Amino acid sequence: MSVELRPVTRANFRDVIKLEVLPEQSNFVASNAVSIAETYIRPNAEPRAVYADDELVGFVLLAPGIRPGEPELVRLMIDHRFQGRGLGRRALEAAVDHAEREYAAQSVRLTFVPSNERARALYLSAGFEETGEVEYGETVMVRKLRT
Repeated sequence: MSVELRPVTRANFRDVIKLEVLPEQSNFVASNAVSIAETYIRPNAEPRAVYADDELVGFVLLAPGIRPGEPELVRLMIDHRFQGRGLGRRALEAAVDHAEREYAAQSVRLTFVPSNERARALYLSAGFEETGEVEYGETVMVRKLRT
């Protein structure tokens, strides 16, 4: 199954904002509508729809970071109907590849809610490391891509 990131457009916007995580996960990630609204105050942010074999399954939001060469993965979500199939990992790798290609990233930064053990395990297994920093109550992780 191929996973790719596509721009959020007029054609897929309504479907993207209908994607949801499980109710018990709702405290871990902002809604896609809120994430897309954030691009108004982060005009360089890139909302991307996650497609698996041409089916919309999730959403990511990437943004240039504060540090040059270290873009941020601001959001990553897979709709509850598609979870448990490895799509989160594939979407994460697609986002990292995009960051490396489009931002000439040397590393990628993200944050997660500390009680979200599934996200922590995913990020650790994908090569992200905790930095010891906390931003707005969330744990900061970085994955180095180049030295």
